[in-house]
Amino acid sequence: MSTGGSPLSMNPVFRLDEALSRVDHDRDIFITMVELFSEHGPKDFAVLKAAVQAGNPSAVAQSAHRLKGAVMQFCASATFASAKKLEDIGRAGQLTDAESICAQLETELADLLDALQQARDTGFGA
Repeated sequence: MSTGGSPLSMNPVFRLDEALSRVDHDRDIFITMVELFSEHGPKDFAVLKAAVQAGNPSAVAQSAHRLKGAVMQFCASATFASAKKLEDIGRAGQLTDAESICAQLETELADLLDALQQARDTGFGA
């Protein structure tokens, strides 16, 4: 394992260096995004989880799409992929695997929120 990598690129949950590049490396904007996501991400997930539990494919697709868009800003590939899977199966009307994917997404989302808070609180590892 190389020790020469940037601390901004070492997080396995999300790619801070890429996320910062999306906001022209403006850390204040990034912190605002983290704060907004920390507030709204769990609420958006709760709506998604309720849609999965209700067996509502249209609502699953719509709420997964919303969450996927928010996660995309942080370059969190695993979390993004799980949200996309839920969006896709919702659009297809096939919710057979939705509960297990939703549970996986819940874990990934918690990990992402923790990593984002840690990045914010530690000054981005710089």
